[in-house]
Amino acid sequence: MDKNELTDGDKTLLSDIESVGWHVLKVLEDEKGPGFAYSVGLFKTYQHPEIIIIGLKLDLAHLLINNISEEVKKGKRYQPEQLYTDILDDFKCLMLNVHKEHYHQYVGYVKWYYAGNNFPLMQCLYPTVKGIYPWENEWPEDLRNLQPILGDIDKVDRE
Repeated sequence: MDKNELTDGDKTLLSDIESVGWHVLKVLEDEKGPGFAYSVGLFKTYQHPEIIIIGLKLDLAHLLINNISEEVKKGKRYQPEQLYTDILDDFKCLMLNVHKEHYHQYVGYVKWYYAGNNFPLMQCLYPTVKGIYPWENEWPEDLRNLQPILGDIDKVDRE
């Protein structure tokens, strides 16, 4: 990584990882899909998978990733295929391993940072305010594209 070729954004990302342990990137909604946010640096700093949240308001997704990261910093290990009650008030969120085939579309900056796909990534899936999850038949049709599932939901015990 040539320091002379880094953008201001690159430098901020590297500085945040060095000083805090991670950086959060927010990607605006566009014609390709909903907005999302993800971490960079959790794997290097804490040997914990990076985190992505798709479809929430970006500031909320950023806050949740920071909160998750703070817990990781304190020693918590989020496990794939597990439901957690401490991420989003009054709701259970599911952590799910993301297939590497999705890395290019969603986490290009993480790929840049690690110089490839050699890092784990988990998606934090959340329900509607009525408690309906995107894998359930009751998931509202108008939200169908809001939260694509980037891993194997079939293996998950969702009770």
